[in-house]
Amino acid sequence: MNASPAPTLEVDLEHRVSASLTLKIAFALGREIGVVFGGSGAGKSTLLRLIAGLVRPDSGRIVLDGEVLFDSRARRGVSLRRRGIGMIYQDDLLFPHLSVRENIAFGLHGMRSGLAADRVAEAAAACGVERLLDRRPATLSGGERQRVGLARALAPGPRLLLCDEPFSALDMGRRNALVVRLLDIQRSRGLPILHVTHSPAEAVALGGTMLLLEQGRIAAVGPPIELLAGQKRPAVAWSPLANVFHAVLDSQLPDQGGSRLALDGGLALVVPRLDRPAGSPVLVQIRADDILLARGAVSGISARNQIEGVVERVITHGHEVEVVIGAGGRTFLVSLVAAAARQLEIAPGAAVVLIIKARSCRVLDDDESSPAPS
Repeated sequence: MNASPAPTLEVDLEHRVSASLTLKIAFALGREIGVVFGGSGAGKSTLLRLIAGLVRPDSGRIVLDGEVLFDSRARRGVSLRRRGIGMIYQDDLLFPHLSVRENIAFGLHGMRSGLAADRVAEAAAACGVERLLDRRPATLSGGERQRVGLARALAPGPRLLLCDEPFSALDMGRRNALVVRLLDIQRSRGLPILHVTHSPAEAVALGGTMLLLEQGRIAAVGPPIELLAGQKRPAVAWSPLANVFHAVLDSQLPDQGGSRLALDGGLALVVPRLDRPAGSPVLVQIRADDILLARGAVSGISARNQIEGVVERVITHGHEVEVVIGAGGRTFLVSLVAAAARQLEIAPGAAVVLIIKARSCRVLDDDESSPAPS
């Protein structure tokens, strides 16, 4: 058996935050997205500040890529600037007097101009802000500002990215678009990311490994959907779980009053008509509770989309069930009541058909992260 790859980030810390809260946290993270989830006051943001070097821990050890960044016993503490860590916040902290280009380049002081320009161009392309480089922050939307903030964090080539609820002030559409972009960046760069959120929908969309924090301790570690399924919904700020996919406009369907989207992986979806040219990139969002399941093709219904898939996991919590389904190289999350799941004999390995109405598909511009006209 091959040995597991060494973790990229190792954390074992203790820190007194207040008379009522002391963080005592130990975990390891590979080249993946780690989702830090918990209620207000659990210590999520403080954890990120300790790792970044903004706050010195009372005791413990932090190791990144084999380099010891902090060790209380050895009295070692690497400065914030030398840690190679990027960070983005809910407040994008852009400099209003600088252009987007200058904001992204801000952390590249001392780098030769040609290399700095290349870094700015690369980060801008990764975050979809190439067309915004000459604009000022005051002219940008909330989603655009956060993409610029992300580009600024990526430009220096960090070894680790820390995200402190950066999307929480955005509406659901813009938030989902940025979640998809962050996933793409992580996959293409193999960049370890530690992402704080209080949104279950955002946590599930990001996937990876969840660290569930309660009163400064890690209560559980595992896949977000499985950990969240074990939580009592009134105890956390649940919002509707959603599936979000990249797609392009494939063709118009005048006889059906809609448009056909081609998803990554070869799947197609019929959505309400989009007034835009073929080939336009979009994101499509489908709430998990807007998808119906059947054990075979269904005739005589108005829903335009029927997609064959196979059940991968079933997570039951009380009277509700979350079903993870693989279909056409994509993963869908479907929410339904437990009684219906039992009646349909939904279990891992079961062949199913996902039934999706065209109107259940919300389409967003992939480049602008704003609702597309329909």
